[in-house]
Amino acid sequence: MHPAGVERGGQAAENETGADDFYVVGAVALGGKTHAVLTTPVQIDDGQERAFPSDQRVVFNGPAADADTLHLGLAAYNEDGNRDWKKRGSAADKITAAVGALPVPSGALLVSAACTAADAVLGRIDTNDRLGQLTLDVRVEDLQPGADRRWSCSSKPGEIRTWQYEVYYAVEKS
Repeated sequence: MHPAGVERGGQAAENETGADDFYVVGAVALGGKTHAVLTTPVQIDDGQERAFPSDQRVVFNGPAADADTLHLGLAAYNEDGNRDWKKRGSAADKITAAVGALPVPSGALLVSAACTAADAVLGRIDTNDRLGQLTLDVRVEDLQPGADRRWSCSSKPGEIRTWQYEVYYAVEKS
């Protein structure tokens, strides 16, 4: 799975003073293997499209049997605080260990475990900075490779702050 980039719509941003710092926290579990997902913040403003750093685009790369189930849990955030991103590697290691300890992974549990582990290393995430969540629990044989996919992160109607992000990703099978 490859999240290529993020695009912010023309609506007002979650951050009213200008560009948001968009990042993703989560994990993937497949065939008994787990992998952390933790991107560094990407600064993005209305109408812009940005790519994630090239070393942070692949969520999972490895063999998978058709009978395996892909469990994916991702949460998108706006960085308003001063988290210590120099500790990103330590946070990713802690996420991998935390999700690896789950007896039965699911997308929702992966998000919860990943966010708790990241908080322990990087500092507490402000829950009102969560922009969206994506969870998948799907058998590998049911994945349609090559199709571009879009994960929409948007505010709910009636909220004071509004946002609209589109994260583009692809699933590739070799």
